[in-house]
Amino acid sequence: MTRTKKITLCVFVLMLCLGIFQMSIRPSGAQPLTYTVQEGDTLWDICAKVYGDADLWPKLWEMNPFITNPHLLKPGDVITLLEGVPVLKGAPVSMAGKPAAPAVSGPAAAPPGGYELSSLKNIDSLGYLSTSEVVPEGIIVSGETDKIMLGVGDSLFVKVYGSASAGDRFTVCNISAPLKDPHSPEDVGYLVTFLGRLRILEQTKENLFKAVIEKSFKTIRKGDPLMKYVPVSPCIKLTKGPLGLATYIAAIEEQKVMVGQYTTIYFPKGSEQGVEPGQVFQIVQKREVEIPGEEKDSPNTTTLPDAVLGYCLVVSTTADTGTGIVMSAKRDISNGAPMKILDWTTPPSFFSVIPSCRPE
Repeated sequence: MTRTKKITLCVFVLMLCLGIFQMSIRPSGAQPLTYTVQEGDTLWDICAKVYGDADLWPKLWEMNPFITNPHLLKPGDVITLLEGVPVLKGAPVSMAGKPAAPAVSGPAAAPPGGYELSSLKNIDSLGYLSTSEVVPEGIIVSGETDKIMLGVGDSLFVKVYGSASAGDRFTVCNISAPLKDPHSPEDVGYLVTFLGRLRILEQTKENLFKAVIEKSFKTIRKGDPLMKYVPVSPCIKLTKGPLGLATYIAAIEEQKVMVGQYTTIYFPKGSEQGVEPGQVFQIVQKREVEIPGEEKDSPNTTTLPDAVLGYCLVVSTTADTGTGIVMSAKRDISNGAPMKILDWTTPPSFFSVIPSCRPE
């Protein structure tokens, strides 16, 4: 091959590569992405669906000045999306002038396995909220020695009110006094805190057994009540919940006032109301603003999209209560904060740092 032919070939390859590169890059602002409003959409919902961040809604509103109310959108309207903000994979967006891709239906975007939570919390220690008075199934009678505080490996004697045999396990717990409902003068229930777990070794007398403490989450003492041990899997598979499902924080672990990341919270809805382990709830703050009316003394009140304070993953349920872990806390969260089910297409970004697992 002559030198001239080699140069020509190199120039051709270089031009071909540049052409492919230019075809794969869309200049910023050349053809903006759009979203077609669906029935029931709000700007908050669209930002959560398209970007995975509902808090971007004010910027999206600013981008579309024809919108007069961010939570009352007209189905079929085409919204221009933000430039320079990456969209979620599978989000129903389109290039300007082209039809939108169909929305992904169902929880297909969820990982085939689950998320391993044992690095965040000891799942056996979470406890639960009971809306009715709790009847213990046993009680710690005495330690084998004169120790006041008992821990892992200590032998003790327990009284069981029902049947028990060697190898049976019981959860040592603390039952709170009735808790006030944060939204009414009524009681919301009793917080059952798990202190540890013991295993029955042998029966010594009728209803009296020798046992050993296998796990201790908090201080265990003589007189602590017992409940039958019910295992909770630390491997949680994400699942969607019914749209419109809503509740509120009714109690916080250790009866705290404020909530932070990985705090355990309790709420007064359970399996009978459609709550299941693996669902994700948004913890929100309701917002209303006054808009000046035509007359100075008659302002109008309008409701803005809820502010998202954080996200909660449901870990376990009873028939009428749920227990969850706050996976993300963007702002201060207090007892009584409203919660509503998250309709996700892809798992929220905070799950990316949690190890995967295979549910049993």
